Amino acid sequence: MAFEDKTQNNIMIDLKAAIEPDTSTEEGTLIDHSFRGAAAEFEKAYIELELIDQNGYAETADREHLILRAKEKGITPYAATNAVWKAEFNTEIAINARFSAGELTYICTEKITQLTYRLMCEQTGTGGNVKQDDLTPIEYIDGYESGELKELLTPARGEEKTEDFRARYLSIVAAAQAFGGNRAQYKAIMHKIEGVGACKIYRVTAQEKRIKIYFLDSTYKTPNNTLVSDVQKVVDPIGQQGEGAGEAAIYHVVDILACTSESVKIEAKITIDTGYTWEDLLASAQEKIDGYFLELAKSWENEQNITVRILKVNAAIASVEGIIDVQNTALNGREENLLLDPNAIPVRGVILCKQ
Repeated sequence: MAFEDKTQNNIMIDLKAAIEPDTSTEEGTLIDHSFRGAAAEFEKAYIELELIDQNGYAETADREHLILRAKEKGITPYAATNAVWKAEFNTEIAINARFSAGELTYICTEKITQLTYRLMCEQTGTGGNVKQDDLTPIEYIDGYESGELKELLTPARGEEKTEDFRARYLSIVAAAQAFGGNRAQYKAIMHKIEGVGACKIYRVTAQEKRIKIYFLDSTYKTPNNTLVSDVQKVVDPIGQQGEGAGEAAIYHVVDILACTSESVKIEAKITIDTGYTWEDLLASAQEKIDGYFLELAKSWENEQNITVRILKVNAAIASVEGIIDVQNTALNGREENLLLDPNAIPVRGVILCKQ
C-alpha cells in the first residue's frame, strides 16, 4: 500500500472535484480556505497510514515494531554480552574482587588455578574483547603488585543490529519450526550461547551415531578450548551425554567442536606507485586481507565450503593506496582459488611481494 500521490495539492484537487461544478473554488474563496486546511490534515493522516502499513510487515518494519512482531514467535534480538578473560596475578585474590583497566572494569567470577582467575568485563559489548593495560584493584588487596589479562576466553558480542535481526527472524520463519531436537532447534540453541557466532550441525549417520556441531566464536574466529568446553556443558555435558542434562534432546549425543583455521600464504607480483615501498604498504594490505577473510568467515555457516578467490584477494590488495596492480597471485603455492575444508575458515598467513 502506497500513498505517495496523497499530497496536499492532489487531495485539494480531489476535494474540489467532489463538489457541485458551479461552486466557486478559486484561491481565496471560503471553500478553498476550508479545503486547504483539511487537505493538510489528510496528508498527515496518509503519512501515518503509510508508516502503519510499513510497520505491519517484517521486511519493512522499523526496529521497535520488528521486535514486537518477532516477539509473537518468541524471537528477540540478541543482547550485548560480557567478555570473559583469563587473568594472572602475583597474589591470591577473592571472588567478586573488582579491577579497572583503561575505561573498563572487571569482576572476578572464578578461580582457575593458583594465581589464575576468570574475570568478566562489567561493560557489555565488543569493547570488552580488546586487551587493556595492567589491572588496578578498585579496593585494596593485601600484597597486590600486578595483574594482567592473558587470554580472551569468551568474546563478547554487541547488541544485534536491526538488519541482522530482521534477516535472522525472516530465516527462522521461512525455515522449519524449531522443535524436538531438529536442526533448527540446535541452531537456535547455539546462537543463544554467549561467545558463539556461527555453527554447522551434522546429523547422525550409519557410521557415526553422534550429532556433531562445529562453531565459531562471536568474533568469527576459531574458539579456544575453554569456550568449546563451556558450550559443551550447555548443550550436552561430558559424562551425561544423551541423558538430556543440557539443552540437547534426550537420547541425542552431541559433540561440540571448534571450526579450524587454515593459514593462507599469499604470493603476488605487486606493482607499487612511486614514492611508496612494500614495507610502507604491508600493514594496510594485511588489514584489507583480514577484512576479506572476515567476510568469508561470516558466510561459513551457510556455505558448504569456503572458497578463497584470487580475484577477491587481488581486489583487496589493489584497494590499498599506493598499489597500482596485482598479478600472478598464488594461494598456498598455487595460482588458483583455494577451496577449504567444510569446517575451516581462512586466516592470513604471510603476504609476499614478488618482484
